[in-house]
Amino acid sequence: MTERDKRILFDFVDACLLPRCPICTLVQRAEQRTLAVYCAEGAGDQQRRADVRAARGLCAPHGAQLRDAKDAMAAAVTAYDVLTNLQRDLVAVRSNPRTWGRRGIARPEPCPVCVDMQRYNRAVCAGIVAWSADLSLQQALANSHGICGPHLRTISRHTGVADEFWGAQSHAWQRLHDELGEFIRKRDDRFRHERQASEADAWKRAWHQISGDVLNDITKE
Repeated sequence: MTERDKRILFDFVDACLLPRCPICTLVQRAEQRTLAVYCAEGAGDQQRRADVRAARGLCAPHGAQLRDAKDAMAAAVTAYDVLTNLQRDLVAVRSNPRTWGRRGIARPEPCPVCVDMQRYNRAVCAGIVAWSADLSLQQALANSHGICGPHLRTISRHTGVADEFWGAQSHAWQRLHDELGEFIRKRDDRFRHERQASEADAWKRAWHQISGDVLNDITKE
């Protein structure tokens, strides 16, 4: 996937239709595809199994996704591998009591799904920067709920971002800010009789924008 790959442009514009950060949406779709492929192969990818063993499993969120994927065989084979290695760690600790309280069990490798998603996250952000001058991207962003704070900070570290891109993001956030203000206003006893409209869930959408929806380990540089 190159930075000017049109798939990034089309996928981003499509993700802007949802009430959340479009980049978070793309990353979470990629997470689901990654785990689906792993399960479809019946945990037969030897390199991936080795990566999972070295990591002593997956992080809690990705482990939960594997558990919820309803592929009992893939989950069982993976768990068997990991528990075999955890047992070896335990044997190693028990066989050398002089290290107790000092060295302990060695730190495992990072979650391999997180590593893949970090790579994908960087590629998507770079691709959006490459397409930032595109009118269709700018219009989709302006009409969306905006890019979340963590992803916006990642994009801001790139050079060559079109000024119109920042304007589109500002437009999206200003609309959300106005809806928050309207939500708060209608909580005043003087205006409680007014029916709530699009601002009814603005406070939820605002926190999607502030914190994002993907793991900090994925968005960190």
